[in-house]
Amino acid sequence: LSDEGYVKVRVGVEHPLADPNGYAYEHLVVWCAAGLQPPGEGKTLHHRNEDKTDNRLDNLELLTRGEHNALHIAERGRRTNGQFEKAAGRLLDGIEHNGFPS
Repeated sequence: LSDEGYVKVRVGVEHPLADPNGYAYEHLVVWCAAGLQPPGEGKTLHHRNEDKTDNRLDNLELLTRGEHNALHIAERGRRTNGQFEKAAGRLLDGIEHNGFPS
């Protein structure tokens, strides 16, 4: 697994998706093996069920980075009406500081 939790597979250094050590992300290999183009500039593959090790083609979806970020923000409930619901790191002196500065 990569540091981010994605599965990497050995494909050889000659493979177009390979890193310098000959490994590639499995979800990219699966996507391209299905005849689909690798994500271009500003695009990313999203794991629909949020399991980065579930690289079945029907679990992968091509999104723009903006769509992907918005999806994760909505799923995690990070911001609602200008307030942060999950305030990791926003606790100071026993008080949660969730609002935006005025």
